[in-house]
Amino acid sequence: MHVTLISADEEIWATGIRSISAALRRAGHQTTMILAGAREVPIGERVAKEIAALAQGSDIIGISSMCRGSLRAKELIRALRPLGKLIVWGGIHPTLFPDDCTPHADLVCRGEGEGFMLELVERVAQGQGFTDIQNGAYLSGDSTVQNELRPLIADLDDLPLLDFAFENEYILNSTGRLHPNGGMRERTGNVLFSGTRGCQNSCAYCSNSQLKAIYRGKGRPARKMSIPKFVDAAREYRRLFPQARLFYFTDEDFFDRPVEEMRQFADMYPGPQALPFECMASPRQITEEKVALAVKAGLWRIDVGLESGSQRVRREVFNRLVDDQVQINAATAIDAQAPGRALYFLILGNPYEERLDLLNGVRLLGEMPTPFFLRAYNLVFIPGTKLFDRACRDGIIAGIGDSAFDIDFLAGFDHSAHDWKRGNLYLNALISLMQGRHTRWRLGFVPRAVLPVLINSRVVGFCEHHAGIGDKIVSLANIAMKIRRLAGRWLDRVDRDAPPLPALPVSQVATQCAGRTSVG
Repeated sequence: MHVTLISADEEIWATGIRSISAALRRAGHQTTMILAGAREVPIGERVAKEIAALAQGSDIIGISSMCRGSLRAKELIRALRPLGKLIVWGGIHPTLFPDDCTPHADLVCRGEGEGFMLELVERVAQGQGFTDIQNGAYLSGDSTVQNELRPLIADLDDLPLLDFAFENEYILNSTGRLHPNGGMRERTGNVLFSGTRGCQNSCAYCSNSQLKAIYRGKGRPARKMSIPKFVDAAREYRRLFPQARLFYFTDEDFFDRPVEEMRQFADMYPGPQALPFECMASPRQITEEKVALAVKAGLWRIDVGLESGSQRVRREVFNRLVDDQVQINAATAIDAQAPGRALYFLILGNPYEERLDLLNGVRLLGEMPTPFFLRAYNLVFIPGTKLFDRACRDGIIAGIGDSAFDIDFLAGFDHSAHDWKRGNLYLNALISLMQGRHTRWRLGFVPRAVLPVLINSRVVGFCEHHAGIGDKIVSLANIAMKIRRLAGRWLDRVDRDAPPLPALPVSQVATQCAGRTSVG
């Protein structure tokens, strides 16, 4: 059987369809992968014909999307309907909103797709019915029928590695043409993959809380590869991407492992084929011992979600149960073992944040051990999350048809099309301008000596009253960050606090850290 798997999301790593493709290929089936998430390219007649030509020889077409890619997924389905193939739609959006998807696709996959697709392919090959497959949903009359969910995959070691074969892969580029994506192998500097699925946290802005509710009683929500399997995976991906200089471990919380496993990782991972790595971690899981072990293994940078500088907002709005002292303790641990290698995240444009919350955030940043790097993201109300439902109830957004979930969370601080993002505009703009390297003398693009003046109550009151000032600062901040991205490598060379991207072997990373590199 031949299955075409199409990603409607912008993420070129597309780990969902790559995992499904790997499972199908291991079972003896053929696959074609199409990365069609380039949003600047409409699914017009020419693009539709190119995609249809690649999918023509398939028995089944699978489309994957998150909520942000759901409109594009519908466009793709309409374009592929004339082929007369069985079309399956999976991903986060169909999992959370099957009713929105069943009128468009022949079959919807809710939840994990590997077992579902393997069973579907076998059923189709044998000419059997498939509407009763676990995880499936379909339209019956005017109603959506949802089948029982199969248990979560308990042992991630049983899964094959992601499909990076490239000979079966195409990408829709910015020119609107489909090209073989084998060039990804030579061009990629950073390789992304994960050794976990799920998350222990239930943050209100994230769909993980909804997934945990859907899968209640179906297995542990957070599962991990064994350390030997994870290390083997890293070595194989290093072989597949010979030009890569850095791994980005996309685990929701890489430090959410016992110290014993971190110690095992620090012993097994380093070697001639190992790459320095960046990872994410929750402040609650960060200790000096874990950071020291990560440094020993080859830690280049650790990404920590502060999300808000206000303890009230973290607890009452984001359901992120981390107090200020835990944040500071985590920062202190990183500073002791990997100084200058912390990247902190803040979410901007939150209508539930008050002026005092933002001022507390600025003050908290001033208390964090320097140097560190700060990055701000746009708040996005993602359908299916608790925060989305709250914003709907409060009349902040209009519901699933609202463009609030279509915001580019990476695009600096974008407030232009959303009135609800204009509250406390000056302070949001100021924090946006503080993105970048924080040192003893500067906070991003803001001199530290000037900050007390900028957050003086009279200055804040005046600037918040005159929204145009905030607009200008936002524009300045976005321009500054674009310059920072364009001149990033040069700025990293002249900024001695910035961790340079190292060459192999990873032992070079550890020697660059001023603190301990192992625990005794």
